[in-house]
Amino acid sequence: MREQEEFVEDPRFAQCNKEMWATLGLFVVNILLVGGISLWFGLNKSAESMRYILGFPAWFFWGCLVGTIVFCILPYFMIKVFFKDMSIEAEDER
Repeated sequence: MREQEEFVEDPRFAQCNKEMWATLGLFVVNILLVGGISLWFGLNKSAESMRYILGFPAWFFWGCLVGTIVFCILPYFMIKVFFKDMSIEAEDER
């Protein structure tokens, strides 16, 4: 019988795991901030007490419009810091 080869973890796995956690973290922060800001500015507010910015209710402006712009810019910096360009080709087994 052949001797079983010891499993060697691909070093790219650790990098992919790090990228996955960074992406998941950004997603969770996005949901919490956009949802939290929208709820904070808009929950249980009457139409008369609602503030408007550029014709939008404040909760929509800060939560949806500004939040979307911020979370379209943040991934650029996240990719520069956390992500690494690497080949997905199989490595030679020597």
